[in-house]
Amino acid sequence: MKILVIAENEKTTSIIKKHLMPLGFNFIFYSNPVKAMDNIPEIAPEMVIFSAEDYPMHWEPFLVVLRTFFSHKESIFILLKTALFAKEEAEKAIFLKVNGLVSEDVTESVFIDSMKAVFTRHLIPKESRRNRRFFVIDSDKISFIFNHPETMELVTGKVVEISMKGVTISLSEGAASFLTRGTTIKYCSIKIEDKIITTDCTVFRNESYATLLFTDMDDDDSDFIKSYFEKKALEHSVFSINKTNKPKKNTKTNKS
Repeated sequence: MKILVIAENEKTTSIIKKHLMPLGFNFIFYSNPVKAMDNIPEIAPEMVIFSAEDYPMHWEPFLVVLRTFFSHKESIFILLKTALFAKEEAEKAIFLKVNGLVSEDVTESVFIDSMKAVFTRHLIPKESRRNRRFFVIDSDKISFIFNHPETMELVTGKVVEISMKGVTISLSEGAASFLTRGTTIKYCSIKIEDKIITTDCTVFRNESYATLLFTDMDDDDSDFIKSYFEKKALEHSVFSINKTNKPKKNTKTNKS
């Protein structure tokens, strides 16, 4: 799936490249919104992530052009905003059916979790149900533990995403160095809430993140993972525009 990113802020683009590109989507970056607008038909993005902070005068005409080619279901439009984003602009975004607003001026982990929630809500349902992934955010408190196959030292990985077929984890550089493609790791443990699932895994890839495939997970455990994360997908829904931009209460001022 193609995701078009129109942003100039180096911090935002570097976070996307470091933490979101490894999730398997095809990201296309533009720092020139006019040029990106000209190429909309050729790119045909499933999602557009547009920084209203970087280009406050361009997001509206860009969205109008996008909608001449693709509906709000065919191409999701996510607006990145900051605290300076005016209430009037938010109301305009609602009228133009922007799919979601995500705060850009937040901590890195909050931004990443917000974007994962966007992907979970809008992109993951388009994937094949057999191969559907579920993105994990910090509040899920999912843990993955296994023993180093050589030293038997306990290794803990931070779960990034999980599916019926495997798990993608973030490891320290030292812990990840021994994970070569095809390596079998016995008795891996996945803790989800109070349930611990034990399975053998095979290393599929080890790049920015390590992806391990389950080799002997039983059907009951697979069904549990599926039902748990389908429930969590609803809870992870991106903050609605109405909630993100609640009208401020009018403050009374004394007339002179």
